[in-house]
Amino acid sequence: MDSTDFRAPCNCGAFGDHPSNANCEHGSAVEIEVTGGRSACLQAIGSLRSTGYLVDIEHEWQDPETEQWVFKIGASNYVSRFAPPLQYTPPPTPTPEAAVLEVLNASLGVEASEYEIEVLTNLSPEILANTLTALVEAGEIQCLNPGVYRKDA
Repeated sequence: MDSTDFRAPCNCGAFGDHPSNANCEHGSAVEIEVTGGRSACLQAIGSLRSTGYLVDIEHEWQDPETEQWVFKIGASNYVSRFAPPLQYTPPPTPTPEAAVLEVLNASLGVEASEYEIEVLTNLSPEILANTLTALVEAGEIQCLNPGVYRKDA
């Protein structure tokens, strides 16, 4: 056997030994440690995923001394060869009317204060007051007392 005819088996992870070929290319893989607030760590992981990386969270824990979260992840750009990067499209922002109706529809027949609706919809007081007035005038909701509203079935 001539030494130029021998090629080492591929270590691409496919079943069975086979010589390396163009289909066996694999992307680089790295281990990453992300540290910080929990939401910031998860945003960083989401950013990696949105750019085409295959990300596995191997370990996560909270450091008792610093109270920061530590995520140990494995990342590989292997996925980017098979699928385009994911594009995040945020859900459409509901209109103020839709937001108020969603809150009141969730608890039909139950009284809700203007403050509760404001907290749940995150609308400014001015926009909320105008929206509630318009919904009462349209007959969509009832104003039971000043600042107290309800939607019946």
